[in-house]
Amino acid sequence: MERLQDTVLVLFGVTGDLARRKILPALYRLDRSGLLPERFHVVGISRKGTTAEEVVSMIASSAPTEDDAREFRARFADRVSVVGMRIDQPGEYEILSRRLAELDRAEGRPLARIFYLAIPATLFPLVAGRLSESDINDKTPPRQEARFLIEKPFGHDAASARALVDLVNSRFSPSQVYRIDHYLAKETAQNILAFRFENPLFARAWNGRHVSHVRITAAEEIGIEGRAAFYEGMGAFRDLVQSHLLQLLALVTMDRPASLAAADVHRAKEELLSRVMPPSPDRMRAETMRAQYRSYRSEVGNPDSLVETYAACRLSIDSEKWRGVPILIRTGKALREKVTEITLSFADPAIRGYRNDLTLRIQPNEGIVTDLRIKKPGFESECEEVQLDYCYRERADAAPEAYERVLYDALRSDQTLFATGREVLECWRVSEPILKAWATPGFPIHEYETGSWGPEAADLLAADAGTRWLDETHRVCPIRFGP
Repeated sequence: MERLQDTVLVLFGVTGDLARRKILPALYRLDRSGLLPERFHVVGISRKGTTAEEVVSMIASSAPTEDDAREFRARFADRVSVVGMRIDQPGEYEILSRRLAELDRAEGRPLARIFYLAIPATLFPLVAGRLSESDINDKTPPRQEARFLIEKPFGHDAASARALVDLVNSRFSPSQVYRIDHYLAKETAQNILAFRFENPLFARAWNGRHVSHVRITAAEEIGIEGRAAFYEGMGAFRDLVQSHLLQLLALVTMDRPASLAAADVHRAKEELLSRVMPPSPDRMRAETMRAQYRSYRSEVGNPDSLVETYAACRLSIDSEKWRGVPILIRTGKALREKVTEITLSFADPAIRGYRNDLTLRIQPNEGIVTDLRIKKPGFESECEEVQLDYCYRERADAAPEAYERVLYDALRSDQTLFATGREVLECWRVSEPILKAWATPGFPIHEYETGSWGPEAADLLAADAGTRWLDETHRVCPIRFGP
């Protein structure tokens, strides 16, 4: 592995839910794997009186044994500090500036600086504005440019996204900005390009002449889990379709990039996203639908809520390679299973009634499977369906978690798996007509039962496109017991 520059990670929101569940555990696993720089510091930003010892203990809680946790706490005790400040008060950033200068002096050289902004979107303009000033965003040689990791949402609509992109562009250079889409850091998502372009069997057939449908699903078993305020302002479409799922669509349909360098990959994604088309206004009711699970309104305490917990739509791609191929996307909460996957149906009009489904399972039971028809053993000329599969859990070397990859790529200044400003804006261009149609009076909102696969209207949307959604009967990399 490459040698990483000694670094200080400044974590805004160090006591927040995202830090506790994802970021701090990822730091522990990177350290355990020997993937952190030789000299690495964490500066947590908190206004709650949190101590450095508490942050170290939060990281160590991911250790598999108490002995491992004890060893980590002893080794990391002098690598973690906490700056108590109110991030909405620009004058208090001098405290952070002094702490960063102290760390540089203690190490005898300037440390690379990474700022992870795990903060509410409403605070981003103020925080970004203050962090961009020269006392913190120091570019004096031999210091490297600071890197700024930004969590979604990247705006609430196209106008706010444009304002956010313009703000970031006015404060930082493009090489400093890392817009996080953790779905892109999942191992199967990373494998999409390699699978497509390194296998001639599929590379030549990966187009509308051979693919009849593309289906993308992101289903969750849980409901809103007490996050009423967040979800009432977000909804399923903004939460997943506008960001994660359109990014996955770009990976699975983009042209081969000139190289796998970040700039070339992003150029190919941006070109593809610019060609994704939402339904025309007269087709919105036929090709998009929204729904709520039945108990949602009582959970959020709003009997008139029109916020969707389920969203489905049919998109198209205006390119020679994909023109005419229905792109079906769905997401929802309180569904029967947790699953995120992409399925391409390979079909030949000369072979009626049969198709080969290729599924790239992002989570859980990550893997890639192809459904085939073969002759059944025996004297009769009967066929049966079988699967060829590659399942990640069967490998001895475990794949890193998504946030491990997010942090490691930021440490080595690799922007490949992060979203560009243009990608964000193209995703909003596709999404906003649908959201505006749903905001018009009288646009239907369906209901569905908790633990189901969603409303019947979603099945009708797929049927109208000449296909159906996959369900739990389509197994991908199931956990097998026994020999």
